[in-house]
Amino acid sequence: MFRNYFRIAWRNLWKHRLFSLINIVGLGLAMAFCLLIIIQVQSSFEKDTFHPYPDRTYRIRTDVTNKDGKTFALATSPLPLGDKLQQEQSGIEKTAQLIRGFGGNFNTGEKSLPAGGLYVSPGYFDMFAFPLEKGKPAEAPYTMVLSHETAARFFGTADPIGKTLEDKKLGTFTVTGVFAPIKEKTSNLSADLVVSMATYPLLHPGNGQQEWLNYETYTFVLLRKGVSTAQLDHMLATVVADNKKTVDFKEIRDHQFHYQLIGKLSPDFKGLFKNPGVEPFTKVLVNIIMLLVIISLALFNYINLTLTRSLSRAREVGVRKVAGAARWQLVMQFLLESVLLSFLALGIGYLGLQAMKSFIFAGWLTWEVQNPLYLWLAFIGFTLLTGISAGLAPARLLSAGKPVAILKGMLGPASFGKTGLRKGLIVTQFVVSLVFMVFTAIMYSQFRYMATDNENFNRRNLLHIPLAENTDYRLLSNEAGKQAGVNRVGLTGAPFNESATQVIISRYARAHAGMEPLRAFKYAVDAGFIQNMQLHFVAGTNLPPDSRDTLPGRFVVVNEKAVQALGLGDARSSIGQTMLLDSNEVIIAGVVKNFNFMRYELPVLPLVLRYEPQAFKTLSLQVQDGAPGERLTASLQAAWKRLYPYAPFEYSWYEQQLYESYMENEDLKLFGVIIFIVFVIASLGLLGVVTHSTEKRAKEVGIRKVMGAGVGQIMGLLSWSFVKLILIATLIGLPLGGFLGSLFLHIFTYHAAPQVWIYLVCLGCLGMVGTLTIGIQTYRTAMINPGRTLRME
Repeated sequence: MFRNYFRIAWRNLWKHRLFSLINIVGLGLAMAFCLLIIIQVQSSFEKDTFHPYPDRTYRIRTDVTNKDGKTFALATSPLPLGDKLQQEQSGIEKTAQLIRGFGGNFNTGEKSLPAGGLYVSPGYFDMFAFPLEKGKPAEAPYTMVLSHETAARFFGTADPIGKTLEDKKLGTFTVTGVFAPIKEKTSNLSADLVVSMATYPLLHPGNGQQEWLNYETYTFVLLRKGVSTAQLDHMLATVVADNKKTVDFKEIRDHQFHYQLIGKLSPDFKGLFKNPGVEPFTKVLVNIIMLLVIISLALFNYINLTLTRSLSRAREVGVRKVAGAARWQLVMQFLLESVLLSFLALGIGYLGLQAMKSFIFAGWLTWEVQNPLYLWLAFIGFTLLTGISAGLAPARLLSAGKPVAILKGMLGPASFGKTGLRKGLIVTQFVVSLVFMVFTAIMYSQFRYMATDNENFNRRNLLHIPLAENTDYRLLSNEAGKQAGVNRVGLTGAPFNESATQVIISRYARAHAGMEPLRAFKYAVDAGFIQNMQLHFVAGTNLPPDSRDTLPGRFVVVNEKAVQALGLGDARSSIGQTMLLDSNEVIIAGVVKNFNFMRYELPVLPLVLRYEPQAFKTLSLQVQDGAPGERLTASLQAAWKRLYPYAPFEYSWYEQQLYESYMENEDLKLFGVIIFIVFVIASLGLLGVVTHSTEKRAKEVGIRKVMGAGVGQIMGLLSWSFVKLILIATLIGLPLGGFLGSLFLHIFTYHAAPQVWIYLVCLGCLGMVGTLTIGIQTYRTAMINPGRTLRME
């Protein structure tokens, strides 16, 4: 029986090749994106499920209750917890602790690269499945183990064991081992490098083993065989009871410890704070919603085209019912057709997935999973469910007709599916397409604004050179100032848009005793750097020039927000007033207009610019417009080698650096793929409906042409009902996309207003789709020779 069903289904798909192709391609494109989402969802559930003791390894997290009774759920725990459990609880076999936040720019002597990682205790190497490719664990102070990829970045094919990596602030670290690649496995515990926990107290002397209220540590325990979770609960309760006796809870009321099985860390259903690398369940839910939206658009096509062609299928239904077919048999036939089409689309979708893999390189996307068998079962199950969902409504409607009415021609397409429903599906597809397009265009415009903005501060014609350690920056400044094409030399601790130093500011203590201190950000700069940035002064003057004494350091330049926060009145009246900067008395020399000096989404924050030569790390050169860049950098490199023959010469053009940091095209590529898929699906659906409609009206067109109707009149007659649908979709989709885009822009304090070109481009794309689907098809129908369509009448 199923063999006959399959044969009939295949013949029907082959007979109506155009409609089958439209359905297969539309569904296949949707499946490509849906398969990608299925991979992301499976990967989030597989994270950290590959470790050697999955049923006995637990993470200890903390619930902290403050004085107001509000409880915060943290993924972390205090540093002393691990040792206390290991030493006092016999049910604990091993403990492992790690602390995030280690990182810097490390130098091998030949190259300097950024890298980040974790502080880890010795148990990290025993409890988790991160095998060493070579070497031994890092246990002694200032030792580290590199990932396979990080070792290749720093040392290439050379053996890194015993070699050192140096950071100016952190010190020199010896490489003791290299991790083997974990391939398709994913974990929130892996890193570029890991440093021995013995290093942590040396770099953070204030965070000792008795800091029970410092929740920065991730603590993992391995229970002995036979120890139950109830016993673990008792161990944690014992620690909490001891804490109440010995710990001075100052700003909080209490804390409680809880456990999580390591394989159940991801996705995060609890919304834990300090839980990086673990997908929140809301992200998984958004992925699933996206999957349903995209696949629903493709299902709309199938339902729409099937109902549109219902007249030709209705006669088949009538004949088969007269021959004795039961309704369930007809339903099975139609479902098998849709399932067959769905599996053909799976092949298209898999090819599309591989194409996206070779095109999109977003680091947060996962392309491989730990259990491919489960993945393919999910693919096949999803395809089967898609086929059934697509065919269920048409099968139910088409099999419900009475054979007598069908064979007499009393039932047509409208009997099996209301015209309003089919038009509503078309409108829905184009509304979703427009919303995606407008939203993505607005998002792109914001990223481009951040990448090219030159209003907050100048970024053009600026060459930045990181200073070598323990060098006299004045020598390099003098050499750079002599180069042809260099207008001005400035110095800074860090360029704008990078990490600023947090400081405490307040009004002069003797004038305003007891005033609450304020947090602000500070950049160490000189007058030349402020000129290079072309900051707009609303009052006062620039910092004094470098006179090689303490005078420049006594003055600061602040922004308008700092003046407002300190309550100094307006900008002009604040000039010459004394303020405290980390307990140091400084005088306000000038006030600059508020500008974005860090991230565009942050609110306007108080800013202090001060001359601090000991903190200078970057040379900022303002280059003449049109100056030959390659000749200048070559000349600067020669001067650098004379002054610092053993330090590598590095430089960056500031404008290009900021452009590359903001224009992360991989995310935009993914949104572009989504827009392409959605628009193609909608276009194919419209093409199918238009094609079928014009075919059915071919005789009507012939008669009208015989009666004298022109091509333009016929095209208008055939296309107007479809043009109306696109106009309705435009009136709904453009405002809705603009509204969602405005919600996105409100994330940013500094943002570009949506421009008219966004809507014009979207309208142009929609017009192109209408021309390619409605216009071409109606033109072909209008140009048919009426003698060919009417010769049988």
